[in-house]
Amino acid sequence: MPRLPPVQRFVSSMGARIYRIACESLPGLSGRVYLILGAGPPTLVDAGSGEGRCTEQIVAALEAIPSEFGEDFQPRQIERILVTHAHLDHIGGLADLVNWTGAKVGVHPLDAPVVSNWDEQAAVFNRRLVDFLHHAGVPDQRHAILLELFGFTPGRMRSVPVDFLLDEHTPPEGLRLIHTPGHSPGHVCILLDDVLICGDHILARTIPQQWPESFATFTGHRHYVASLKKILRTEGVRLALGGHESVIGDIRHRIFEILAAQERRLQRVVEIVGNSDAPRSLVEIAQRLYGHQKGFFELLALIDVGSKVEYLKQLGRLEMANCGELCGNPRLPARYLLSRTDFSITTIAPTGKEA
Repeated sequence: MPRLPPVQRFVSSMGARIYRIACESLPGLSGRVYLILGAGPPTLVDAGSGEGRCTEQIVAALEAIPSEFGEDFQPRQIERILVTHAHLDHIGGLADLVNWTGAKVGVHPLDAPVVSNWDEQAAVFNRRLVDFLHHAGVPDQRHAILLELFGFTPGRMRSVPVDFLLDEHTPPEGLRLIHTPGHSPGHVCILLDDVLICGDHILARTIPQQWPESFATFTGHRHYVASLKKILRTEGVRLALGGHESVIGDIRHRIFEILAAQERRLQRVVEIVGNSDAPRSLVEIAQRLYGHQKGFFELLALIDVGSKVEYLKQLGRLEMANCGELCGNPRLPARYLLSRTDFSITTIAPTGKEA
């Protein structure tokens, strides 16, 4: 296991303290949870995965904060745990941490069912994933392998009751909430004076995964881009703290980087389809865009291409070439070609300013 960085302390413009705690969320993936003091009751943001030593690492860090930073605080004083979004690496540790602290759990309504009824949501999601794999053109013998690699399976997490819902119009004491759907339907960023805790909405190096809207409402490329622009309109953010990777000092610059990268990917999908001598499936487009990925990365590439193709269809840039065949056999892969409708796919203006 790689060595985790030490706890970092940040102070907002109004004197609230934010402690950034690292944990090994999943094999090869480190995550960050946050303790907030001085802005309402003691609050934990996210809970890690609950797998391996993740919860143990969070607990050890919380117990060390009073002596290392001189805080008059004990971990069992945590009154609320706020969830930025309901993905396993952010919610899997909720049951243990709630049992340890007695804290109440707050989640956005669109993500709350995953927290309160994991098994049901996992079953529904996996059914949709199988449908997507048929749609994408993945051979049947690969389905079980990819489902297992993704790991959204019944029984992997213990569900917990949701005690209150996160609403940006009636935020928890001391905080401001910003609903930023795209990476998940109910993703929220938490603004604490001039510090933004942004979950997986904006990361320092990578672009968060976007699922096609066929998996869940309020996911997909168009919602993600709209949410990025929502943060661009948020004034006074000095630094941003993500659920992974390093601290972001210039959030606007990072957002423009992400928008530009997404624009390039969209243009590349259009080129791949337009330069093909026959309509292409999602598998074929993904192989042209990302090469022949294996295992989990194969699935991530397919999902990303699925979200891009869906968005381009919404704009009228792509269309399905074999609708009639799919009506007769929905297990056949969809194949795409350029549409005769010519809408712009521009996300940002050439000057780097918001369109």
